[in-house]
Amino acid sequence: HLLVPGPWEGRIIEVSPGQHHHIEKVLRREPGSGVSYTDGAGRRGEGTWTIAGVERGDEVSVPEPSASLTLAVAPPDSKERIRWLVEKCTELGVARIRWIRTRNGHGRPPRPDKAHAWMQSALEQSRRSRVTLVDSGWTPLDELGDYVAADQAGTTFRPTGSMTLAIGPEGGWAPSELPSTTELVSLGPGVLRIETAAVSAAAQFGALTDASTNQ
Repeated sequence: HLLVPGPWEGRIIEVSPGQHHHIEKVLRREPGSGVSYTDGAGRRGEGTWTIAGVERGDEVSVPEPSASLTLAVAPPDSKERIRWLVEKCTELGVARIRWIRTRNGHGRPPRPDKAHAWMQSALEQSRRSRVTLVDSGWTPLDELGDYVAADQAGTTFRPTGSMTLAIGPEGGWAPSELPSTTELVSLGPGVLRIETAAVSAAAQFGALTDASTNQ
């Protein structure tokens, strides 16, 4: 499964050198093998691998989700933990990851090229049709718009539609850091690490919104 940004023109879609190496040297796919591909915006197809790239086949447009989750996260103080967060949230279909600067936070946003590479690898692994947007810089809390914040003292997390969830740093939210009107939600018992909280929220959001859609 390959992420190949559109628009696609012609019968053959060219892929990047890295994708070409992965298909032929890692997966050992021969010309004529089936591959799927997506533009990351909901368009996907089933094609055939060739020396020149992907020969296009049947293509469809995947409907946009009726509800989406944006995570506003205080980045962990570890590149590997941030990478894990980006990869797993992409696999779980998070729409966007934003990085918030907090008083007790010590991490910083990843380099844009690194974040995109992690996101692309996870999208291709999970065979999704829409990219997860990963911001390249900071977003102040007061610029998030409407959001709820993860906190152990909050009520049970029960998403009902598109929303933004803020996840604080290792040291927790500082006193008065969140407006008094902010809704607090609990992701479950215990104190979770930043990346664990992000993945837990993504999984719960997907499960609850899927259940709501199927009722």
